[in-house]
Amino acid sequence: MLSLFRSECYQIRKTLAVKILFLFIIVISIFFGIRETSESYVTEVNENGWPDLAYGGGNLLSSMEDYSLVILLASLLAAWIISSAFETRTIQEAVCYGKGRTKVYIVKMAVYMIVSLLMCLVLWAGESIFVFIKNGIGTEEVVHNLSRWDYIAGMVFAASLAYTSLFAICGVIAFIIQKASITMGVCIIGIAFGFKMVTSILPESLENIINYTPAGLCYQVLKLDVTFSDIIRTSCISVIWIIVICAAGLWKFRKAELK
Repeated sequence: MLSLFRSECYQIRKTLAVKILFLFIIVISIFFGIRETSESYVTEVNENGWPDLAYGGGNLLSSMEDYSLVILLASLLAAWIISSAFETRTIQEAVCYGKGRTKVYIVKMAVYMIVSLLMCLVLWAGESIFVFIKNGIGTEEVVHNLSRWDYIAGMVFAASLAYTSLFAICGVIAFIIQKASITMGVCIIGIAFGFKMVTSILPESLENIINYTPAGLCYQVLKLDVTFSDIIRTSCISVIWIIVICAAGLWKFRKAELK
């Protein structure tokens, strides 16, 4: 399995599309980070009349709330890392040369989710680091619990796991469809718009269910008054979802016909 992992990392480093996307993420994160530190960017205020987004904790929270961008990144990477491997027959050849399907699946999914998460972390850090440097972390009166580094670290950790459960869905879709262009379309339209559609048609009595699915888990910790109870609960539920989704994908992949 270690040789598969090294091989997968080598392929990622040699994939031009992934390198261009990573460079693009760095550029836009720095651009938005500089823009948000400008003097004109103190327009949104919280319920107390304080500009919470002008401080590090609040700005980081705002950056991590961009659900659509996360889905876009995950969809592109699922297509380029997983589906493209089917189109170039990399996965088929690995199986033909005696690599077990379970090992191939685990390594491919693990690398894909790690790369997706790293790109998101770079994006969030780039957008917020200049605000942290210029305006500081903020006070409890302004950004509540996000005025403490332990809460910020907990929020990032739990939200990252919640988003990883969404990455797992995109990865499983990529393994099932095996076509890069179709994978991107299904993931972007099916997940980003599908979840919003489901949320809009659910009755109010059932809306809380979304909070315990990959579609809503991240928002349980992306808030100024996040608690360690929120962090622990969201992290545990996210890990369960990741295991269940990945296990379902593995079961499907083991039974699939490789053409």
